[in-house]
Amino acid sequence: MAVAKKPAAKKGSAAKTLDELGIDWLCDQITDGNTQTEICRKLKIGIASLGRWVGAEPDRSARVREARISAARSHADKAEAVLRGARTPFMLAKAKELAHHYRWQAAKADPGSFGEKIEIDQRTTLTDLTDEQLDTKMAAIEAAKSADARPKA
Repeated sequence: MAVAKKPAAKKGSAAKTLDELGIDWLCDQITDGNTQTEICRKLKIGIASLGRWVGAEPDRSARVREARISAARSHADKAEAVLRGARTPFMLAKAKELAHHYRWQAAKADPGSFGEKIEIDQRTTLTDLTDEQLDTKMAAIEAAKSADARPKA
């Protein structure tokens, strides 16, 4: 049984479509919470084509990165909406899974606001220093501690 092939798209048609719509349109789609897959289906283009078009210009890449950060709020809002809309135990179980996924998307899009806080405990051992060098380093550490302890204006 032969698999039907879809007609080959003209080379560069995805880029032409994206050029016509523009980066503002794409960023609006992303900020509204639409996934790459949804956007590509709507435009009938491949995800790789979208990636190449975005990556072709540093300004576009930066704009899309910022749109993804903005989209994090949409993902967090979706998480709350599905939880509030659950009316039965089954719907609640499904809503919890969706909310978990939306929160995960938000954390990936904007780790600074939605990601887990990471605490680093670093210990440094200084060896092979003269007493004078150690005294200088200790003075710098004490000065830094004092500066941190002062009230901020």
